[in-house]
Amino acid sequence: MKKTGKIVSLCVVFFILATGQVFSDTPIDDLHSAVNSFSNKIAESLPFNSTVGLNWSDAYIGQFLGIPPRFGIGVTTGFTTIPISSMNNLLNVFGAGNAMGNTNMGLPLLSYTLEARIGGFILPFDFGVKFGYLPDLSIPFMNVGMEEYTLVGADLRYSLLPKIIPIFKASVGIGINHLRGGISTSFPLGTEFDFSDPTDTHHYKLIMTDPTLTLPWSTTSYELKAQASASLLIFTPYAGLGIIYAKSNAGYRIKTEVTIKDENGIEITDLDELDDVRDYLIGLKNFSPNGFERMIENTGFNVRAYGGVSLNLAVIKFDLTGLYNFTTQSYGLTFGARFQL
Repeated sequence: MKKTGKIVSLCVVFFILATGQVFSDTPIDDLHSAVNSFSNKIAESLPFNSTVGLNWSDAYIGQFLGIPPRFGIGVTTGFTTIPISSMNNLLNVFGAGNAMGNTNMGLPLLSYTLEARIGGFILPFDFGVKFGYLPDLSIPFMNVGMEEYTLVGADLRYSLLPKIIPIFKASVGIGINHLRGGISTSFPLGTEFDFSDPTDTHHYKLIMTDPTLTLPWSTTSYELKAQASASLLIFTPYAGLGIIYAKSNAGYRIKTEVTIKDENGIEITDLDELDDVRDYLIGLKNFSPNGFERMIENTGFNVRAYGGVSLNLAVIKFDLTGLYNFTTQSYGLTFGARFQL
């Protein structure tokens, strides 16, 4: 129920965005500040989200060259969160206020992946790969779109207790993940922002007609991790810790008919000659009469913990995994099902 509620909340947020209204006297600095804050929070949270998948309950699945050969294939779906405060700041700029409320509940980033793992050869290791993909999607009855989603990754784990205590397993490993995606919405009415030149001598109004706002993101993360598990009848409890280094990009892209007017209401028709606009809007990329964009790059470390329990029914296993990011105080939950020998 909690997971469903978060998904519904996400849809409500962008429904509110999509019913935006015409308003003026909003400094464009507010747009920069709000979207930069949201983009930074997204960029900080992306590496954590990219670790969804391959968190199998068994710390080591065994040797492929054995009887039976050890391998598995399955699917995992779930979410991790970003702080709602960053979304509220963005909503405020577009006139929606604190639609999500002042709460510590996180905004969910959904993920899914197909995954497979194969046991090692001679040495006590196993190797896993994952892949998730969705094309651009429009959510029915909502003015919201999901940008193309891709999650790919792989890991290599080495067993520390291959034969010492059969019911207990421990491993250390390395992993790499790449994630990209985004969300978009359009505004049925125009939106206006005010700005001045750097000397505050001339004042302008930037008018966006029928704008489409896209929030794209991507990350590549590298992880060192350790995990322990225990086989107890039909249950396998497990816990792990990971240190992540990642390079992430997030930002916004606005497609719209851009009109700029001066303080006398006279339209500026040649944007290439308006140096004041160029100077003030420094940092915007591909600024033109058709829109503009801005991306934020974030690099750094994250530390995460994960753990849960699997239900083992013959060759079918069901995993329930909780995740927590110590760096961003975000959390997540995933559910997986797989065939495993």
